[in-house]
Amino acid sequence: MKHCPSKEKAEIYLATVRVAFKKHKRTYERVVQVVTVFDTPYDIMQYGHHTMRNLEEHLYGKGYRSDKHIIIREVLEKKFVSNSTLSLDEHKRQNKE
Repeated sequence: MKHCPSKEKAEIYLATVRVAFKKHKRTYERVVQVVTVFDTPYDIMQYGHHTMRNLEEHLYGKGYRSDKHIIIREVLEKKFVSNSTLSLDEHKRQNKE
C-alpha cells in the first residue's frame, strides 16, 4: 500500500520571511519571523489568514485605520517546529471557509 502524501500531517515551521508593506504612501521592507504550515509565499498569503493577521498587527499596530497591504516576497529560512494534527490539504480547506 502506497503512502499518500496528502494524508500526511503538515509540518509547522518557524519561517524567516521578507515582507513588503505600504504605510502612508511609502513602501517598506522588513525581515520578520512567522509561524506557519505553508512553505511558499503564495500559500502563506492565500491560505495563512492567521499568519497574515498577526503580520498586520505586528507591522501596522492596532491603531492604524487605513488600508493594509502586505506582500510576502520570499521565504528566507524555515525551521521545523512540530507536526500539525491536520494535513496540508485540510489546512487549505479550513482556511478557504
